[in-house]
Amino acid sequence: MQETDRDGRGRQAQHGATLIMVALSLVILLGISALAIDLVSLYVGRSEAQRAADAAALAGADVFVTSGYSSGLVTKGTVRTMAANAASTVGNKNLVGGKSPTIGTTFDASCPPAASSDGCIDLDTYPNDPRITVVARQTMPIFFVKIFGVTSAKVSAQATAEAYNPSGGGPPVAAKCLKPWILPNCDKNHTNPAYANPNCAGGYDYFYDPTLCGNKTPKGICFPGGAPTGVIGEVLTLKSGDPHNAPAPSQYYPVNLPPGSTPALCPSTSATGCNGLAGGGGGALYRQNIACCNTNQIVCGNVSVNWETGNMQGPTKQGVECLIHESGGSGQDTITFDSTNGFTMTGGSNNPYGLSGKTISSSDSIVTIPLYNGTTPCPGASCGASVAIVGFLQIFVQNVNAGGDVTAMVMGVSGCGGGSPGTTPVSSGGSSPIPVRLVQPGN
Repeated sequence: MQETDRDGRGRQAQHGATLIMVALSLVILLGISALAIDLVSLYVGRSEAQRAADAAALAGADVFVTSGYSSGLVTKGTVRTMAANAASTVGNKNLVGGKSPTIGTTFDASCPPAASSDGCIDLDTYPNDPRITVVARQTMPIFFVKIFGVTSAKVSAQATAEAYNPSGGGPPVAAKCLKPWILPNCDKNHTNPAYANPNCAGGYDYFYDPTLCGNKTPKGICFPGGAPTGVIGEVLTLKSGDPHNAPAPSQYYPVNLPPGSTPALCPSTSATGCNGLAGGGGGALYRQNIACCNTNQIVCGNVSVNWETGNMQGPTKQGVECLIHESGGSGQDTITFDSTNGFTMTGGSNNPYGLSGKTISSSDSIVTIPLYNGTTPCPGASCGASVAIVGFLQIFVQNVNAGGDVTAMVMGVSGCGGGSPGTTPVSSGGSSPIPVRLVQPGN
């Protein structure tokens, strides 16, 4: 009986110890769970901060292109202010922990940024490829670890973006989302003998030449800055409807692009000027390539092209009207330029995004056109020719008249640079010849 009593008391003692251990384990488990919840919250906040920093950096780098800085239009001081404002505006729209991050407009002039700044804008280390680094910060609340006296924690993220212009060297670009036009490297608005392109009739100068104009800023652009002294803001004839203005007998600036994959980004067939857009070859395919995004690529260097030998007045007019939403000579987006304020774009009455009469920052009228060296295209019907692509123009297509004349305004120039043969080209995207991309600092 005594042993049984002793065993019973022992078992009761063990039961009490077990309860204590379970209670302590529950406290520890709850503590670990609370810590895990707070850590996950901070991890999510860190991811949101990175997203905000990425978006802000890309927005700031985009200003280097859209402002005309990459083509010598605006000053360093002006573009710093514009890029900082754009980064702050876009970055703060990306919420971190349900609140806007603290991205202001205080950006250092050199990188890496100081601990107290919002980032840095470096226009000197990579003069042809300006960079912006953005730091996104946020104070996150702590929910469960408050019992240890911690009420909040800070998260931050950093992103660097650049406007990559190969004019100064490096991998070349490749234009995609093509239109069926290429232009000779002949700037008809400038005839300085020091920069004349011998391949151009009339003594016209180069748009871009890394040898003659290698000492210019930006490098290689022979007439940087705003018109009339510079190339930016010039109005040119993208495609002439007059057979007498062909670059060679039976030849025009249009080229015959193969259909490739199914063209993407085609406007609705119910849109202005787009009826009967799809299907067919010849003139129908040419019209479709104007209005839509041809997914082939034209890369820097020697490429083989097939010139359209017909004047293509009708398909040109129909395709351009569809592209820029022009109807009866009006309705398309418009652009104005002055050398002080740069470009101002206004939505037309047919603007597909409901921005009629409003100032806009992008437009379907902005396209990229390859520049070839200017040699006379091969004569004869539908002959293939190898031409040297030396750069690209970013242009704003303004209108097309009844005779098929297409006029456009130059918004930017980008050269092919000195990339090594076989280097994989950097895609320039649809409307700009200068890609905007995220990069790792120091690369």
